[in-house]
Amino acid sequence: MAILIDYHIHTDNSFDSKASMRSMCQRAIELGITELAFTDHFNNHILDIDLGYYNPDRFFEDVRICRQDFPTLTILAGIEVGEPHRWARKVQPVLARYPYDVVLGSLHWVGRENVFQPVYFRTRYPHQAYLEYFEELLNMVQTGDFDILAHVDLPKRLGYEIYKRFDIAEFEPQIRAIWQVCIDRGITPEINTKALRMGVQELHPTPIALEWYVEMGGRQLTIGSDAHHTASLASGIAEAVACATNAGLTHFCRYQQRQIVEWLPLKN
Repeated sequence: MAILIDYHIHTDNSFDSKASMRSMCQRAIELGITELAFTDHFNNHILDIDLGYYNPDRFFEDVRICRQDFPTLTILAGIEVGEPHRWARKVQPVLARYPYDVVLGSLHWVGRENVFQPVYFRTRYPHQAYLEYFEELLNMVQTGDFDILAHVDLPKRLGYEIYKRFDIAEFEPQIRAIWQVCIDRGITPEINTKALRMGVQELHPTPIALEWYVEMGGRQLTIGSDAHHTASLASGIAEAVACATNAGLTHFCRYQQRQIVEWLPLKN
């Protein structure tokens, strides 16, 4: 396996992680990882429990120190922006001021309801819950300013626990519409491995959905563990590489300064 890169990592610059950036870098060295992108949460929904938590000055100071102390690592300054299409007035000044290498776009909220909360699912039939999410996600990819689309089928994490099922094929038209906008706008999908470590035990996206992307002409890809602690760093990368190659992808993208700078082979 050639890939030794993880492009979705959280530290204690995110409200839901207690891992220091230094500890993540130390673990990366142990694992033989050569490049990693720290992508801490920047959430701006009025109901977010971490509203105002993210501090870009602190984050970039951590990046500076770790780049200095771990010279063999390529460390990217990233950010995971929640609902970038809804909070552009808050997001754009931060993206303009700070030198991010990569911006992830994610959708955690549908209106005033959060897909990490059981009430979102318990007040909806399964098809409705997922459909509303994908419709809002389409709005996000159409107008949001970001480089990488994070965990495209995120609701299955909790939805599977409540409904005991998730069938992406029910939403093929919606997923294909999302992929088409990604292709047209140059947005890169990620394979996110976190759901492998949860009850649903699937990658994001479900493998067949990635096959649709390739069938439609999509070629861009990043892979991320969505690690919030050191034990999960690079977890599931081998499975993600296998999924990507089975879907027909051959390379993944390296970013700097929000641009794809290199295409590296998924396998030797």
